[in-house]
Amino acid sequence: MASVTREGVTDKTRGNLMRRMTRVRRIALAAGLAAALGVATSPTAGAHHDDDDSPLAQAVAMDGVATLPPFAGPFPDTENMRLVSQVFAEDMGALPIPGVFDKGMLNDIWGYTSPAGEEYALIGTTASMAVVRVTDPENPVFLGSLESQAPFNIGNLWGDAGVFGHYAYYTSEIVGSQIEIVDLSGIDALGPAPSTETVLPLPHFQTDAGGYRSAHNIMINEQTGYAYVAGVRLAPGADNNACHLDAPPRFNTLIYDLNEDPTNPTVAACLPNVGEHDFYPVVYSGPDEDHQGKEILFVFDGRDREGQAAGNPVGGKTEIWDVTDKSDIEVLASFRVPEMVFSHNGWTTEEQDFLFIGDEIDELVKAGWEFTSGFAQPVDEPTNKPQTGTYIVDIRDLDDPVVVERFTDGTVGLDHNFLVKDDKLYIASYTSGTRVLQITRDADGTVGLEPYAHMDTEPRLQENILNINQEESFGSAFLGQWGIFPLFDSDTIIASDLNNGLMVMELSDTPCTGITCSR
Repeated sequence: MASVTREGVTDKTRGNLMRRMTRVRRIALAAGLAAALGVATSPTAGAHHDDDDSPLAQAVAMDGVATLPPFAGPFPDTENMRLVSQVFAEDMGALPIPGVFDKGMLNDIWGYTSPAGEEYALIGTTASMAVVRVTDPENPVFLGSLESQAPFNIGNLWGDAGVFGHYAYYTSEIVGSQIEIVDLSGIDALGPAPSTETVLPLPHFQTDAGGYRSAHNIMINEQTGYAYVAGVRLAPGADNNACHLDAPPRFNTLIYDLNEDPTNPTVAACLPNVGEHDFYPVVYSGPDEDHQGKEILFVFDGRDREGQAAGNPVGGKTEIWDVTDKSDIEVLASFRVPEMVFSHNGWTTEEQDFLFIGDEIDELVKAGWEFTSGFAQPVDEPTNKPQTGTYIVDIRDLDDPVVVERFTDGTVGLDHNFLVKDDKLYIASYTSGTRVLQITRDADGTVGLEPYAHMDTEPRLQENILNINQEESFGSAFLGQWGIFPLFDSDTIIASDLNNGLMVMELSDTPCTGITCSR
């Protein structure tokens, strides 16, 4: 369970691995569905088989969409944004996944600012975590990436990074992996990587404390020094995991204390069968006087694992926890939002009085698609082109959340991850690209949303990417943008497009539209 230091570069470099690869099939994975399912694919797709986890995701042909070459901007469907620069996935060391993707792809993204003010993108790729300096947004500099713990494994398709102090933490869905920890204190001194295969030359550690075997997401409260890890697979055997269970369920939460030794964190709490998908931790300063100053965790628990009645489109729970005392966590609220299929992710307003929740697949259910029993059934009257929706919840009373509305922004497709900065919500919306929504308030302070800016970084896919004809696959609905990070002081915006790479963007100083706006 202890942290292990890895020094130097192993003999099995990316170059050697690439030379040993056989030609792979031109088949693509329905990436978002598998991510929502939270499972590994078949071992024949390059995955390590997990005996206690049935592989539910299946590879689907996508009519060549996933084999499109990367598309270089500027992008014609743009409003009030500028593309400052772009870096393709394979230029950051991303690897193919045999039988799934025949080229490197990206997943989630986070940012780090050094004490000297240098800004960095921490990017999940189908190899591992890549690092790019974006201090000069017009001239991004690739510095290297971590070595994957299992190259070509399907678990590389999902990765997530977080930061505490000068340490970066990276999780993946590779079954049997460890959490990666990188000391970034020397990062400002690094020059450009000599090749796309360069291993990031910084001190590197790993941990599987608490029986960690893989995870879907990590969120770190930088104010308190606690890491919240979602969708954790735990080692079986009561003596081998912090939940002390002989046969742990598939989805669990681990909370790590990073304060004493960030390179060898200790387990502060283990919670079984909860916290499937994502978290948002805050030190609460909102209007509910009963909870001010406490550490509050918003929990996006994915699917409803308690089962559903046929025809019920309502999915998993969203919860609000008081995690101030990690030994006595209190659930303040647990609720299901009407129409929500998959409680995927969320963020509050800066004032912490309203909560935005994203649902990765409710649009598919509204379009009439059928899912496994772990998800919602199709609605009775499907629409041909269901608009992308974001849920708004009034949390002025943390113990009694009230749903305000499902806001639709006029686009057709699936939304993925988002963050709030100041009075704007920044969404990575798969085939619709970056969507920026203005947060508004009415006379009584109730929050609303309205379109402000956008940049579609995958313009080749048709608008109705949900493919309403049931005989067609919807896998291409999950291509496009995966993650976005707008929190730099410089106002530089970075986003990860699965197929088209790292996007470095900014909001335009003046209103503009079209490809000249994107330049």
